[in-house]
Amino acid sequence: MALKEKKSVLIVEDDLLLADVMANRFRLEGFDVAVAADGKDALRRIAEEHYDVMLLDLMMPLFNGLEVLDDLKKRKITTPVFVMSSLTGLKEINRAKELGAVDYFVKTAVTPDLVVKQIEKLFV
Repeated sequence: MALKEKKSVLIVEDDLLLADVMANRFRLEGFDVAVAADGKDALRRIAEEHYDVMLLDLMMPLFNGLEVLDDLKKRKITTPVFVMSSLTGLKEINRAKELGAVDYFVKTAVTPDLVVKQIEKLFV
């Protein structure tokens, strides 16, 4: 599905290969893409620039994904956040959603195509 207007995504992922795969997939669908390799960089970027959506890993250096979600909530930043993590526990999933995550993808259970298609649903 092609976007009617260009949207921007911030991919926050410390696995650079996965970040690159996801970035390329989003670009194919017409997104402007930025990548942050850790939570600290993500918070800096989101304070400086508007993104239409964020794809966020949980296990990262400097600030983990739950800390990023908590910070966004405290600052009342309403950018929709989708979590994509290898953590499968209900505790992490529920905590991410309590902190405002729109959805939670388990890395081993999704493809880049599925993630992008789910996120595109925000914009139709």
